Amino acid sequence: MSPGGEHDPGPRILVLAPNWLGDVVMATPMLNLLRSSVFGARAGRARLALAVRRRWSPLFSRDPRLDELLMVERTGRHSGVRGLVRLASDLHGMNAGGIVLGPPSWRAGAAAWLARIPQRVGYRTDARGMFLNAGLDFPGRGRGHFSRQLLALGEELVRRLGGRPGSQEEALAAPMLPGLVPEDPPGLKEGPPVWVMGVGTTYGNAKMWPRSRTEEFLTAAVDRFHVRIVLLGDGRSFGRRPGEAAGVPLPPVRGDLAGGPGIVDMIGRTTLPQVAGILGGARVFVGNDSGLMHLAAALGTPTVGIFGSSDPHWTAPLGPWTQVVAPEGFPCSPCFRPTCNQPRFCLDALTADRVLSAACDVMAAAGDSPVEGKA
Repeated sequence: MSPGGEHDPGPRILVLAPNWLGDVVMATPMLNLLRSSVFGARAGRARLALAVRRRWSPLFSRDPRLDELLMVERTGRHSGVRGLVRLASDLHGMNAGGIVLGPPSWRAGAAAWLARIPQRVGYRTDARGMFLNAGLDFPGRGRGHFSRQLLALGEELVRRLGGRPGSQEEALAAPMLPGLVPEDPPGLKEGPPVWVMGVGTTYGNAKMWPRSRTEEFLTAAVDRFHVRIVLLGDGRSFGRRPGEAAGVPLPPVRGDLAGGPGIVDMIGRTTLPQVAGILGGARVFVGNDSGLMHLAAALGTPTVGIFGSSDPHWTAPLGPWTQVVAPEGFPCSPCFRPTCNQPRFCLDALTADRVLSAACDVMAAAGDSPVEGKA
């Protein structure tokens, strides 16, 4: 959707999106800021392009903020040394006056430099400062929310292009995914209320609530509130930790949404638009600090994020109804480690009752208090 009318066209700005789903979602307020920034005496608006991994592109399929979308094939066309050259060529073809680098990698900086984009803004991480016109010092993990760290990059680029940045607060308050078109899988809208449990995580087990605790939560929620709980996430990482005892017996698990209360296993069986449809139709999302958590919150679903090794000051979910739960009394947390090296795992101290209470609280905040014993 191109700007026009009485305004002069502003510069062409390219955003290279981060690599991971949660980071991509947290980058969307920056798109709002760039789109609302003004340039020149006649308040011209930037023409905005986004380069994003193909697997996340459905989030932006009809995005009114964007003039163009470039698919990044991280494990295909753009992989390896030759892929770096091809990525640089594709970025150069976008004819942008400036680029914001979401990924913190050397490779992203090198691609922007090889693309000969005049203004290249990013954090000086991974020894890539030589590739950047405006290399900002990275504040650090937990030194402000990741979304605001990206907003700072957007502001810097706008200023370097002679513009006036939009408001950070307005950018954070605006819709995050206006171009996403969800798909509702069959059975979603019939039957008992749907809750979603996000299991697994791609970073490592230290971010993952133990399976035994997860099973306790699932059993308690189904027994007390007679709901359907849909399991989504990375099934490869939803295993028990070594030596971990089994949780309480689970209610029957089925593979489709139709039916009464119980657990519906949809792990690895959905497209991204279907995941968005399930999350958007759910009463609540509960899960680890993950891309699913960020997507649920961005869609306006009441969201409970479980934090252990990661820092909620840095990556708490953004949305109208969110709550974070984390274990107490563990000075090692957040450790940012993929695996725990302590004698007691902090997330094992996070009980099912506490997480279930947080889920009820966040639903109540959204005006949807669950009633025990009723679907």
